[in-house]
Amino acid sequence: MLSEERKARIRNKNLESERVYLWPDNRKLFFSSYLECKDRGFHELIRSGVDVAILDGTPAIIDDDDLIAGRLDFTPKDDAEAEELIKKCSGMGISGTRTHATTHRALDYEKLLKKGINGILEEIYKYQEEIDFKDPDCAEKRVFYKACVDDLKAALRFQKRYYDEATRLYESETNPLRKKELYDMANALKVVPANPATTFREAIQSVWLLQVMLFDIEEAIQPGRPDNYLYPYYKNDIEKGIITDEEVFSLIEDWYFRLDNFYGIKRRAVTSLMVGGRNKEGKPVWNELSYMFVRAIETTGLINPSVAVAYNEFMPDDLLELCLDIIGKGYTKPSIFNDDIIIKGLTDAGVEKEDANYYIHSTCVEITPIGNSNIRVASPYININKSFEQLFNADIESIDTFDKFYCALKSIIKDILKTEISVLQDLLLKIKRYGSLPLASCFVNDCLAKGKDCASGGSKYNFVYPCFPGFINFADSVLAVKKAVYEEKLLTLKELAEALKNNFDAEERLLAYLVNKCPKFGNDNDEVDLYAKDIFNFLKEELAKFGNCIPNATFHPSYFSYLHHGILGAECAATPDGRKKGEALSECLGAVQGMDKNGPVALMHSVSKIPQHYGIGGIATNIRFGKKLMKDNIKEVKAFVKEFMRKGNFEIQFNVIDQDTLIDAQRHPEKYRTLMVRVAGYSDYFINLPLNIQQEIMKRMEHGDI
Repeated sequence: MLSEERKARIRNKNLESERVYLWPDNRKLFFSSYLECKDRGFHELIRSGVDVAILDGTPAIIDDDDLIAGRLDFTPKDDAEAEELIKKCSGMGISGTRTHATTHRALDYEKLLKKGINGILEEIYKYQEEIDFKDPDCAEKRVFYKACVDDLKAALRFQKRYYDEATRLYESETNPLRKKELYDMANALKVVPANPATTFREAIQSVWLLQVMLFDIEEAIQPGRPDNYLYPYYKNDIEKGIITDEEVFSLIEDWYFRLDNFYGIKRRAVTSLMVGGRNKEGKPVWNELSYMFVRAIETTGLINPSVAVAYNEFMPDDLLELCLDIIGKGYTKPSIFNDDIIIKGLTDAGVEKEDANYYIHSTCVEITPIGNSNIRVASPYININKSFEQLFNADIESIDTFDKFYCALKSIIKDILKTEISVLQDLLLKIKRYGSLPLASCFVNDCLAKGKDCASGGSKYNFVYPCFPGFINFADSVLAVKKAVYEEKLLTLKELAEALKNNFDAEERLLAYLVNKCPKFGNDNDEVDLYAKDIFNFLKEELAKFGNCIPNATFHPSYFSYLHHGILGAECAATPDGRKKGEALSECLGAVQGMDKNGPVALMHSVSKIPQHYGIGGIATNIRFGKKLMKDNIKEVKAFVKEFMRKGNFEIQFNVIDQDTLIDAQRHPEKYRTLMVRVAGYSDYFINLPLNIQQEIMKRMEHGDI
């Protein structure tokens, strides 16, 4: 374990760091190399030319506290030369260079660790020799393989600079403890990622340095299932006495700090790793590393990485208790995913069982098979509540029954989907024609075998995940209209439309009725819950009608949000459930904020009525528990989680924080720099969130019992 002094030092560095989208040194390399490479003829070669220039121009940085090598300088700078280069490139389109970064890939790390970059180069050379010149794709394959080779050779040079820097620091170091750390670092960098890893230290160094290189060229890669792919190296080293558990844990902590430095704090980005679940063969994976990756959540106290467990019946009770203990202390992690439901969803979507067993939540709750998929997450965010605005601004005199009203809404939603997804399809076509990512494609199956970049359909699986923030607002609103207009006849549809346009001004009684008297999802009310189920199925069926320019690509819904429940809510008129204009939408598949008034068991029952294996695009269910409940009733909470999974629910995540703390944090943010909250699939520091998201979190029901 890292010393408390060392962790405090690193944590403060992370908190004080700041970065722009393209940091100055990277930006200069990017635009200058693009000007040099823009006439190379093929976008894959333009991309590799830019990649090589960036990788070759990035200095090797090793901080005094680093155990694993690999840093980038994110320091904001005023750089006139970079600004001038941007002007020169303005309007050129930047073909092939940045368009295919998704930030939602997890690579085939086993391949990296078993073969090393040199082994992958040998694989590519073999494919180059086997190109059939009668193959209509032969030219594309030649261009793609050349781009891959150029990127991989630049990666080897990148490694060499880090080895040289670690060696230089080792030779000049006088502190015996630090000298030993630098010695171990240099020895690992002498081997990886060029060659196969043979030790735990080499394996974690190899994975991280590849992540650094990809981040350097603007593709954030997810760490995947490290308790799976790192375990053979851990087990071998422990048995041979090469490393201790304390040293392993220190390396894990160092990796967490590095991930947080790249993705966290003011950068509003997320990275994730998952433990447990099953391996590719379907055997349960719960080992010593699973515990360590969970324990490191507490010992580092960071918003990144977003750690999750893939829950199944084989999960050890003491590990689940450890997870809940850490959650109860306010760390918001790990989130808990239903292994059986997700595997079923993936296999139903056409994923082979071996690949379906081995997935990750890629940043928030989006599901991607590891090492072989190309997914577009939250593409796009769609607010189906806009259908109310469209309908209420049209001629509604003839809508004299609820069935007509409901059918009219669905018809508008179909048009919304067509409009939104048509725009997305155009983007996907541009990506296919002009986007590429050769370095990542080397570690995504079956790109090398097909001779195609990820962007061109080389990945084994290609999924698109439109996301629906406010889904539960919509379900609650549908039933509110049914009750108020068509059953209770408290007002006409036209009068309701007018009240919504006026944001319920002078309509306090109507607003109170809609909020308090109309059934709300999350309270085990069959009527509203079944409408939510019907809309869920309707969206699934409509999305199945779409495809994109990649053969066999399919669309799947998702129900979570990053910050877009606030962004879309700010642009959305008042809704019939009693939500006022501009307020954040519901953020997950759970009750609208504060509406789960019958307790967490009722919420669980409501959510379980929806067939969630359809939702491989990602489903989040947020629950807020009081601190006393988590402290005094941990056995009941554990039983609740197990029942939540048994009933077929997709995912659960917790906020354990009292209202007074949140109120004080708004008033005195300087006192709460590290106050962590669960937003909607990921965690963030409360004071860094926009005001409307802070308010949304504060409105969530705090449950004091189960």
